[in-house]
Amino acid sequence: MRLLGLLFSIAAVIALSSCGTANAPSGTGTPQSSGGKTGDTQFKAALVTPGAINDGGWSENAYKGLKKIESELGAKVSNAVAGSPTDAINAFREFAKQDTNLIIGHASEWFDPQTLEIAKARPKSTFLISGSENAQDNVAGVRFLLEDGCYVLGQIAGAISKSGKLGCVGPKELPVIASTFHAFEQGAKSVRPDIKVEIVWTNDWADVARAKERTLILIENGADVIFHNANDGAPGVFQAVQSKKDKGVLCFGSNADQNAMADDVILASAVLDIPSVFVSLAKKVKDGTFDRKVQFVGMPDGFVWVSYNKKLEDRIPADVKKRADETAEKIKKREFEVPRLKLK
Repeated sequence: MRLLGLLFSIAAVIALSSCGTANAPSGTGTPQSSGGKTGDTQFKAALVTPGAINDGGWSENAYKGLKKIESELGAKVSNAVAGSPTDAINAFREFAKQDTNLIIGHASEWFDPQTLEIAKARPKSTFLISGSENAQDNVAGVRFLLEDGCYVLGQIAGAISKSGKLGCVGPKELPVIASTFHAFEQGAKSVRPDIKVEIVWTNDWADVARAKERTLILIENGADVIFHNANDGAPGVFQAVQSKKDKGVLCFGSNADQNAMADDVILASAVLDIPSVFVSLAKKVKDGTFDRKVQFVGMPDGFVWVSYNKKLEDRIPADVKKRADETAEKIKKREFEVPRLKLK
């Protein structure tokens, strides 16, 4: 839903002054707030997500982080789901007007001139933009290196694929998402140089039907192992794979431990501990020790890992699992740096 500027401002002010549980499962762009205390001295944190906060992955993980900031730091928290860049900018502006100490934009494309302009007018606020490798003044990117887990999953996929073809499903063709697919492909090629990887895009953050349709195309083209980074569209990917499981097609989860979402076809998930990252950074912002530069967080920091689906453990040969675990250990010890794309 798109709200006109005036209606958005009125709704935002009402939401920011209210108490209760934040819950915005659809792209309203309207800020929601919660927190037990009031007063100008209370630490305030706000989150803007590109998808629903119950998507089972990227946006839900971020919202859990916001709630963890609330519980562990006693913060007054607010959130908004932005269905468009305009919604995101409007939310940033409203949160900034409320002198919010920490404002998190959970999409790399939101590091843009309008965000910088809003931040410049509120120098005491710290803005974090997930997925960005940029930093300027009081706006800093938080680069979650999901690639660390994707590479490991790629090694597994390359080793178990019978067709020699893998597939990747993404929402919109953004560099930060393309980089996860690059790492997955490089992992697969490290064990099988002739492996083929096809990538499809839904061009939407939340279209489950489109994600299913595009996944079925990959399968029809011969892909027998699928990796996704499809945000709210993830259920569509899993549905497509489940419909072809009699053909031996399998898949992986991403961003969160999604194994339970389709435990008959998901071998493992590349997991980001976004909640712990957000709390760690919020603590530094609160006590004044945060260094306003790009924050890189990955497997060596303990914030990225691979979670295996115990119900399908027998589908991964012991030698394949052993190699994957050894690779993960090298990444953790910084003995191996996962290849990733350079973001603009």
